[in-house]
Amino acid sequence: MAGQNLDRNSIIIDIKEELNELPSRYSRPSIFKVDDYLRSGGWDNVYDPEIVSIGPYHHAKAHLKYMEQHKLRYLKRLLDRRNENEADRYIDAVVGMEQRARKCYAGSIDLSQNDFVKLMVRDGCFLIELLRYHGLNNLRDPDDPILQERTLSQLRHDIVLVENQLPFFVLNQLFNMTKSEDSNDDIISLTLLFVKGMFLNLSAPVGSLQIKKIDHLFGLIHDVWVLPFVKTIPQGNTGKNNQTSAVEWDNINSASGLREAGIKFKKAKDYSSLMDIKFVGGVLRIPQLNIYYETESQFRNLVAYEQYLPDGEPRYVSDYTFFLHCLINTPNDVELLRRRGIIGNCLGNDEEVSLMFNRLGKSILTSSKFSYAQTFSDVNRHYRRRTKKWLAKLWRITSIAHGRSSSL
Repeated sequence: MAGQNLDRNSIIIDIKEELNELPSRYSRPSIFKVDDYLRSGGWDNVYDPEIVSIGPYHHAKAHLKYMEQHKLRYLKRLLDRRNENEADRYIDAVVGMEQRARKCYAGSIDLSQNDFVKLMVRDGCFLIELLRYHGLNNLRDPDDPILQERTLSQLRHDIVLVENQLPFFVLNQLFNMTKSEDSNDDIISLTLLFVKGMFLNLSAPVGSLQIKKIDHLFGLIHDVWVLPFVKTIPQGNTGKNNQTSAVEWDNINSASGLREAGIKFKKAKDYSSLMDIKFVGGVLRIPQLNIYYETESQFRNLVAYEQYLPDGEPRYVSDYTFFLHCLINTPNDVELLRRRGIIGNCLGNDEEVSLMFNRLGKSILTSSKFSYAQTFSDVNRHYRRRTKKWLAKLWRITSIAHGRSSSL
């Protein structure tokens, strides 16, 4: 019988050891792997790096090995610049942060302590030096192949991937340890300069950000992008206490459907954020969004980052994306918004833009207190009121026509 081979004591010991290995309390990671549901539909390429791995999730992939030599070259340049022969200071610093850094990643990281520390030092020093070489002219080497525009474009793509991150406290520590005494550069400004021009109208005052709350560089970029929108929300209406969604709301119709009900669309002129959408007097005023080849990757990674935020935290980008998903259903909707100056279509094909927002809307979890609840409610109220008037008018015309035909 099968039971005769059962080693009861061994099972008890194994389970006890597994239980002992569990942490005493759950530690929420800040750097997640995108789940299969979000990756479904063949969209792995928008979450995976093209040329460089940062952190443990992608470091062993064959097509990324080429950049490992450049990481070492950048580390050597850093040591030469600082007249240091060894990286022992940085190794010791990372050893002191190792356990905290491991907890930032979801699941178990299958790397020894030595390999994990080497990865943090190598990737961290590469990143901070890349930001410096790009942003500080006095350090730039015109012959550096990494700083050629094509390679920089690929690096920008890879650095703004939600999976391709290092804990910010590791980067910030290494950055501060390698600053020149007379230097006033900071990691936040250099990061924003590095991605400027390629990331969804990115701009925000650095002084508004709190370093202790930054998870990683991608989290920094996310926070900078949503910050101007957060400032437009009345004080007390953000975060877990946000009362915006106390209003009941239903999905709004597409842009074409709303236009048929008399709702007008205009490009917003005065706004602080792309997400600052207003509906007043039957007019939806929406800031212009330019659609480029990389726009879908940016939206997907921003949305993926927000999907793993704690329950109750606002998901501003997800809310904004869902708003656009509702407005854009067909190429006709894109054409309407493009003609109004609301969509700048750099893809050259309205159908591609409509398909993009159709795809984006399928995997979105919006804020529990939806940022556009009041706007949706107002639009739907206006839509229903205009529809009722139109139906009443049609009924009167039909009744008059019927009366005339009866009198003949």
